[in-house]
Amino acid sequence: MCGFIGILNENGITGADISDTAAMSNVIRHRGPDLNRGWDCGRVCFGFRRLSIIDLEGGAQPYVTPDGRYACVYNGEVYNYLELRDELIARGEVFDTVSEIEVMVRLYSIYGESFISRLRGMFAFLIYDRDRDTVMAGRDPFGIKPLYYRASGGRTVFASELKAFMCDSGYEGFGVDKTMLQHYFSFQFVPEPNTVTGNISILPKGSYMICSGGKHEIFSYWKPVFSETSGTYDSRRAALREAIEESVRYHMISDVPVGSFLSSGVDSAIITAVASKLQPGIKAFTVGFDVKGFSEIEDAQAISAHLDIEHIVLRATLDDFKECFEKTIYHLDSPVADPSVVAIYLISREASRHVKVILSGEGSDELFGGYRQYATAAPSARMNALPGFIKKFLLMVASVMPDGMKGKGFITRGCVPLEKRFVGGSFIFTEKQKKAFLRTFDPSVDFTDLTGPIFAEATGYSPLRKMQHCDLNCWLPSDILVKGDRLSMAHSLEARVPFLDREVFKAARALADNDKIAHGTTKYILRDAFSDLLNHDTVIRPKKGYPVPVRVWLKDELFDWARDILRSNTAQEFIDEKPIIGLLEKHAAGKGDWYRQIWAVLAFITWYRLYVTDRDETKRRVAAGEL
Repeated sequence: MCGFIGILNENGITGADISDTAAMSNVIRHRGPDLNRGWDCGRVCFGFRRLSIIDLEGGAQPYVTPDGRYACVYNGEVYNYLELRDELIARGEVFDTVSEIEVMVRLYSIYGESFISRLRGMFAFLIYDRDRDTVMAGRDPFGIKPLYYRASGGRTVFASELKAFMCDSGYEGFGVDKTMLQHYFSFQFVPEPNTVTGNISILPKGSYMICSGGKHEIFSYWKPVFSETSGTYDSRRAALREAIEESVRYHMISDVPVGSFLSSGVDSAIITAVASKLQPGIKAFTVGFDVKGFSEIEDAQAISAHLDIEHIVLRATLDDFKECFEKTIYHLDSPVADPSVVAIYLISREASRHVKVILSGEGSDELFGGYRQYATAAPSARMNALPGFIKKFLLMVASVMPDGMKGKGFITRGCVPLEKRFVGGSFIFTEKQKKAFLRTFDPSVDFTDLTGPIFAEATGYSPLRKMQHCDLNCWLPSDILVKGDRLSMAHSLEARVPFLDREVFKAARALADNDKIAHGTTKYILRDAFSDLLNHDTVIRPKKGYPVPVRVWLKDELFDWARDILRSNTAQEFIDEKPIIGLLEKHAAGKGDWYRQIWAVLAFITWYRLYVTDRDETKRRVAAGEL
């Protein structure tokens, strides 16, 4: 796991480009503290930060072939590289190292851009071909590893993290795209490939870019497509278990110690159980807060005791939360309105003191139907089939029901088509609510501008599969994987996600809806497939997802803290903080549950201060190791 910078200058690399590469690389040094190296040639220069995981002696980057034709920087893991290497050796190829990157470059030299389809893993890379004078940028199928870029005036700049552009001298500085900000307050993130700045983009997942002659062409090489259900339930269950066990085995490949995140849920329990069979003595890590109902520690302890593994527990406090809040927002790159981010930051910091690689359960919910709202897909579809005049009447009734009143959400879900109401894990603000505090509100902008094309790809899918498809293309890469990558790498910790494997998806894509939602639970077939490895309580336990007691704290302990952030709002151009302070006061008084909306604004205001108004101070703090 690493981080890199790349600059392609059509007019030839300058001293400023080389200086920028070094400075940008220094900003992301947390991604690779083990090696800092640069390279330049003609129109291209690379900067690289290495976190040594595989081939500790021979995997240095930038990698340049002996003849000087190819140069490459790469971040991630290619789990099938040994098989690919053996295949190439059988063709007569000779290798100087046992590193993944040499295998990748050799594949590129033989097969061209199509080689990317043969890689099994998580990755982002740049390959420069001197003879063709082209740069190929590529990203893994699910978008696990990030790759940002911006092109301006014949100069294309790439970086593993957005924050690196703080030291790009050709960049005018971070701004805010008004349309993307409006979408942020719907989704709780800015959906990829967009960013909140608008003038920096993310290479789409499952895609590669060819940069040549001043042109940038993006090609998609893989998309998650669901197929018709095939075989019997027992055969699908067996295929699923085999694929997951094989994936965990691949994800255990490492020359350094591997650990596992362990919550109270079935996803991390399965990964930990399989990993502990492959590597007895694996360490598991759990975080919980000292507020009743917001800790998974006891449940995780029961899992670890059942598996007989070493269990390291972090009992976090309010002071831990406050101390890490700003650091967490900084490391996320873009505002993400998900309170779980602080818990992930804290447990990643703790795990990094013991291991260099951590296994995590992300992706299971999207593949196997794990989110609670997935269970509403079939009932809502039945209600949506009612005559229009009945739905119109029910919506009129719902409109006068207080927010949070039982039944209001069910009516709304059932009477509004899925495509016009579903954005993923959270829907933070309605358009009417945004208008009250967002100074740049544009009534012509709607969240369906972004979700419409995604749902158009899902024509013919069941409602459940449509929801999964939306989450796989929106919620997963833009929220779940951003948290996992940025907050683990903030502590030089490589997070691996065995569920997000193309072979696992191949088994998941053919599952029937009632394989996923059945017998009163979600992810039924996954729970069933591994029930022999886990204790019964774990198999049936519903998802919690890194619970953080922000809802509780905002009523008392964090009330003044939150109000101070709002009152010192430097994003006045965009945010009127007075209505949000009003929501905070209502929340504290028990007049509704507004914590997610309040958090969304706190996250953006803090991000804006760190990245825009106080950028120079942020750069100073980064250089001093304070962020």
